[in-house]
Amino acid sequence: MASRKEQKEAARRQREQLHAQLQASQRKRVRVWVLGGVLAGVIVVAAVFIIASSKAGAGISSNGLSGATFHFKTHAEAQQAMESALKGIPQTGNVLGNPDAPVTITEFGDLVCSTCDYFALTSEPQLITADVATGKVKLVYRGFETASGTANASEYTATQVAARAAGLQHLEWDYVLLTYNEQPVSIHGRDEELVTYVSSSYLSDIAKQVPGLNFAQWQQGLTDPALAQDVTADGNAGNQLGVEGTPTIFVKGPKGTVEYDKSGTLSAVPTLAQLQALIAQVS
Repeated sequence: MASRKEQKEAARRQREQLHAQLQASQRKRVRVWVLGGVLAGVIVVAAVFIIASSKAGAGISSNGLSGATFHFKTHAEAQQAMESALKGIPQTGNVLGNPDAPVTITEFGDLVCSTCDYFALTSEPQLITADVATGKVKLVYRGFETASGTANASEYTATQVAARAAGLQHLEWDYVLLTYNEQPVSIHGRDEELVTYVSSSYLSDIAKQVPGLNFAQWQQGLTDPALAQDVTADGNAGNQLGVEGTPTIFVKGPKGTVEYDKSGTLSAVPTLAQLQALIAQVS
């Protein structure tokens, strides 16, 4: 049986492979743009874009982090991926999807967890498109401290309150997915989980990028004691359910509740097919 640490290491390797694939895909799009351009002006603009990208090198850099590498080259690309996943789907607080959906999937996550990040970049958007957008499933995001405890423990509650403050405006899932999309892959060559990088300005930078978010109202929400109590309640609920790592996923439907990989023998990140098998099991 694979240990949780081994599962996380495997997921981290997959995440690094995904990062390489995304970067290669972005470079390919730039090459196609340059080759397809006919006018000299287009080629010049493309050349400037390539030079700027090569200088940025690591990718997104305006979140107050230096020496970091990211999955996406720009904030706009990270935002587009988030908006594409969530477009047209209703949100209420930490719930994404039709509130009357027959199946509820609850994800316990940590916003600096690289394994959660891998889930948010791969099978979770697929699940949202296939089953949440169609009204079959609603997604619930709850916090549980794991990776934050290594280097960002003092900011764990702040990260979760920041997401819930966006939820007061029905935009929590925008904040959560954008945070994962812009999570560093590494900082000065070290895994991001091992580096202290979360700050109030970092959280604010994410909020400022969420389309439609009233930033002043979001800031007010950061001091709402009810949101901090919600974060504590999430952790207590996770402990009662036996959550040990993140992401931990529960699927609840008319026929009961199942936990993904309760035996600890599978990948820490489920595939869409595995999630849909659990949905079918409880439907």
